[in-house]
Amino acid sequence: MKNKKLVSIILFVVGFVVTYLIMCYCIPGLRIKLDAEPMEYFIESIKNSVIFKSVVSFIIAILLAMLPYIIKNKQ
Repeated sequence: MKNKKLVSIILFVVGFVVTYLIMCYCIPGLRIKLDAEPMEYFIESIKNSVIFKSVVSFIIAILLAMLPYIIKNKQ
């Protein structure tokens, strides 16, 4: 049981971060057009549309965190 919780937490965190970064850099409509140094561009990309990106990332991360429980129920 404890192992399943740890896996769910790890899946949640990784899923949230990866989804957020994919939306920052891979979806053309959510990318920013800024001619700046890489660190400044990274910070501004994270701050752009933060609420929308956070909500979408949270939903996907919750679905990923539920995977260990769904797989267990199917077995």
